[in-house]
Amino acid sequence: MNSDKIIIIVSAAGVAQSFYKKIAEFFQDNSISTITFDYTGIGKSLHGNIKKENSNLANWGNRDLEAVIKHVIETFPHHKKILLGHSIGGQLIGLAPSSCMADKIILVAVQSGYWKFWKGVSKIRMCVNWNLLVPVLTKLFGYLPSKKISRMENLPKNVAEEWAKWCRSSDYLFSSSSYNNLYFDRIKCKITSISIDDDFFAPKKSVEWLTAKFENAGIKRLHFSSENFNALKIGHFSLFTEKFKSSIWDILFEEAKN
Repeated sequence: MNSDKIIIIVSAAGVAQSFYKKIAEFFQDNSISTITFDYTGIGKSLHGNIKKENSNLANWGNRDLEAVIKHVIETFPHHKKILLGHSIGGQLIGLAPSSCMADKIILVAVQSGYWKFWKGVSKIRMCVNWNLLVPVLTKLFGYLPSKKISRMENLPKNVAEEWAKWCRSSDYLFSSSSYNNLYFDRIKCKITSISIDDDFFAPKKSVEWLTAKFENAGIKRLHFSSENFNALKIGHFSLFTEKFKSSIWDILFEEAKN
C-alpha cells in the first residue's frame, strides 16, 4: 500500500467501476491507495442473465458496500478510511453499518431523487421517468435496459423498481427502510458534500436535503460552478474525467488528506 490512507470509491447507480479508473490512479499516484468495485448485477459483478439477478438497491449498500468496508477494516486496520460516494453511492453509505467506522466521507452530487426537487419541464420529465418509464420498461424487459436510453449499465429488476419507489416518495429512501437499517445519524466523522451548478441529476436543494440526514457529522459544503473552472460544463459525471485533473481532482485530493 502507498500510504496510511485508503479511499473506497462508491459508484453512482448503473456506473461501472471502470469509469473511476483514472481518478483512482490519480489518488494512487498521490500516495492514497484506492479501491473501486461493482455492485451486484453491474459490470464485472454481473454473472449470468441479468433477469435472474434478485439483488435490490438496499443490498448494494447493506451487503455490497458493507463487505468492501469490512474488508478494508480487517485488512488495513491502521489506515485512515475514506469513503468517496458519487450520487447514489453516497446514499448507500447510510445503509452500510461499517460506514460508521469511516474517518472521512466525501459526497459528490449525492442527492434525494424525489422528483419534486426538479423544476419546470425537468420536473415533468422526472415525474414521468419514475412513475411511468422505469416501471413500464422494467416490467417489459425483466430488467431496466438503461444502455438503450443512456450511458448507464442495465439495472436488475429489483434495483430499478426500488429506485423508482424511492424517487416517488418525498422521504426518498427513508420511506422504505426502518430506523434500525439506516446509519446516517450514526456517522460522526467529517463530511464534505459537493453540489454542482449545472448538474441535471442532482439539483442543489436535493443535495442539501440528503446531506442534512448526516445530522451528527461535521459537514462542509462546496458548490461548484463550471465558470470557476474555465469549463463549459461539469454536470453529474464530467468531474471524474481527466479534464478536471488539475482542478477539481486536486480539491478532492485535499479533502481526502484533511
